[in-house]
Amino acid sequence: MFVKEKLLVVIYHMSTKQKTPLKYEDVYVNSFKKYPNDFQLRGYPAYPDTELMSKKIYDLRKNGALQVHRKFITITEKGKTAAEKIIQSRTKYPDKDTTSKTIGRDIINQIDRIKKTEVFQLFADDKKDQIVDTDFFAYLGTTVRTERTDFKARIKTIQDVIEIIKANDEYKLIVNLHSYLFDKFKDLIKTKLSIGYPRRGHE
Repeated sequence: MFVKEKLLVVIYHMSTKQKTPLKYEDVYVNSFKKYPNDFQLRGYPAYPDTELMSKKIYDLRKNGALQVHRKFITITEKGKTAAEKIIQSRTKYPDKDTTSKTIGRDIINQIDRIKKTEVFQLFADDKKDQIVDTDFFAYLGTTVRTERTDFKARIKTIQDVIEIIKANDEYKLIVNLHSYLFDKFKDLIKTKLSIGYPRRGHE
């Protein structure tokens, strides 16, 4: 496994035992105990490299595998599915470092969530003119107040979902909705990812 994958697996196992968000410090300690050679501080093998782990946690957050708030870590459905695939892959194929793209639990949950949104119904009913920016945020599973990093992570998560289901005719409507929304709100996305999206009086 890659270092980032090892960290995700550690967080996954910790999360199965503890339902509340995980403390950074606990993740550091458990990761170092489990994989000392990967997470030791260079030149000081008795100590964990917290800076390295912080960077990997940030990468996992950007990919939508983790949510981080005030130094507490929560693994997402996407993260859980990824960790389970890594574990299964290592069990069946010890020398393989990648996993195949399949429709896992996290993908199904995202599809079900999207189908329950108002924007999905509006698009299905050909009422595109009624779709506004708040509908787009709802489609992503965010709000106008979502932090830039989490917003970027949600975009990555949804794009990964679309990439996996785009060849399946069963989900054609969702794929078309995705394309429409990302084209319609491309300027909003650019603004949100650069300087943040300003609050509006009607929120």
